[in-house]
Amino acid sequence: MGIEQAEGRPGNAVDPMTGTGRLALAPGPPRHISLRASLIMLVLACILPGLAISSYLVFVNYQLEKAKIVSQTEALAGQILVELDRELAVMESGLHVLATSEQLRNGDLRRFHQIARAALKSQTAYNYVLIDRQGRQVLNTLRHVDAPLPESGNPPQLATIFETGQTVLTDLFRGPLTNEPIMAMGVPVHDKEGQVIYTLNVGFLPRQLNELLRRQALPADWLVAIIDGSGTIIGRSREAERFVGEKAVAELRAALKSGRHGSLTSQTKEGIPVATAYARSALWNWSVAIGAPKSATRDEMVRLFAGIGTTALALIAVGTWLAVCITRRVVSSVHYLNDAALALRDGKPLPPPAVQLYEAEAVGQAIAQASHLMARVHHRAYHDPLTELANRALFYELVQHQLAVAEREGGQLSILAIDLDNFKVVNDEEGHAAGDRLLEAVARRIESTIRASDAAARMGGDEFSILLVDADQASAQETAQRLVLELAKPYEGIATGVSASIGIAVYPAAGRDLGELLEQADRALYAAKRAGRNTCTLADCPEAAGPT
Repeated sequence: MGIEQAEGRPGNAVDPMTGTGRLALAPGPPRHISLRASLIMLVLACILPGLAISSYLVFVNYQLEKAKIVSQTEALAGQILVELDRELAVMESGLHVLATSEQLRNGDLRRFHQIARAALKSQTAYNYVLIDRQGRQVLNTLRHVDAPLPESGNPPQLATIFETGQTVLTDLFRGPLTNEPIMAMGVPVHDKEGQVIYTLNVGFLPRQLNELLRRQALPADWLVAIIDGSGTIIGRSREAERFVGEKAVAELRAALKSGRHGSLTSQTKEGIPVATAYARSALWNWSVAIGAPKSATRDEMVRLFAGIGTTALALIAVGTWLAVCITRRVVSSVHYLNDAALALRDGKPLPPPAVQLYEAEAVGQAIAQASHLMARVHHRAYHDPLTELANRALFYELVQHQLAVAEREGGQLSILAIDLDNFKVVNDEEGHAAGDRLLEAVARRIESTIRASDAAARMGGDEFSILLVDADQASAQETAQRLVLELAKPYEGIATGVSASIGIAVYPAAGRDLGELLEQADRALYAAKRAGRNTCTLADCPEAAGPT
């Protein structure tokens, strides 16, 4: 740019001695600010934004940590509730087996007393009690079969079994024989005409629930409790002897009445503030509550803020000392300060650190990735990796659950055992890769044939099983016949003719528990094989003993 142009620009001037441009000051009285004060202000301007951003990040992290703890407590409460439901389902199954024993039906109480006492060794139970319609204890494994027993004092909840014929799980009560706090589960005992003549009840103590809670992998300062339908604590992971039998805190009791699961902020019985998650069983009127102390996240936030404050004070002190040192060195260099001010004025402002949003997003992504990983781990643990069908473990759990529902509601279900015909020929003559493709195709055909409410599983090799929910004999036979036809159709890329043999077991005609039904279904399957394959056979049904 020429001198003429420079002279014509407003706000600029040319130094006559050097010929260089210099910054022209605005008209008006100059503002006198010391160099030391200017540098200290510069130090603060550099430090304070970082301090504010760090404080904000600490607060965001604190909020995310609280949300993560709530998510963890809710997931853990649901997990413990599933384990508790499983224990109670096993207990209910054992009760039904004892309630239908031949000795009890024939009135041989002495022999039944021996069987019940022997069953205690393999059950999570304290005692078995037989109660008649008048509320009198007829038999109690805590006493000799001929010893006198209480004629009253049993919880009123058990008396409803005579009216409803349904399984009952009681709240905490004091046993009339031992006067100890105890819970009970009762099932009806029918005579040969189908009338309810007794209730068979199993008693179990709070310490047995405490043992279940002690098996859980919990942080040391977390607390988990089991609460019955009346809001009474019946199991506790810490100080159980002190608080079992007392009512849960009022906030938690109110929350349990309003919903099956959720979270709230409350205090423990000891007065410790906690973030609490709870879940109530869909089968029983019991709940699990988990409390994570709020002090953990609060103390961490205080610690971080204290660290930030200490660091900021140190930086300000160091920056002030450096400002004084710099002032002494540059006090005679006005041009240096002028150039520094121009550089500062023309410099690009620092954008808000991307890490601010990135950190929040990264924590959310980490939680999402962990849940996806848990979902994948859970899926792999319960599904066959080749066909994506349920595996044996998941199939057994599903059948056990449906059996409990069927027993309680008087419903029906059926199990189909399937074995492929000529699968070994495919493997031997066409290779294992062809066998794998065949198994995948079979799985897809099975899924497309059964209902969405049913469950199919690969039990191993070329063996499959199907749970037909709420299916009677006619429905099971119809489904099995459709499967026989569908699985016998040609498979793309498979030269060998493949078909399926199917065994059918219908609850309760073929059996009342998982083992009996699976055994009967397998026997029917072998009968179908003997009948020439590519057919289905019904178990324990004289009028349909052959292929259907």
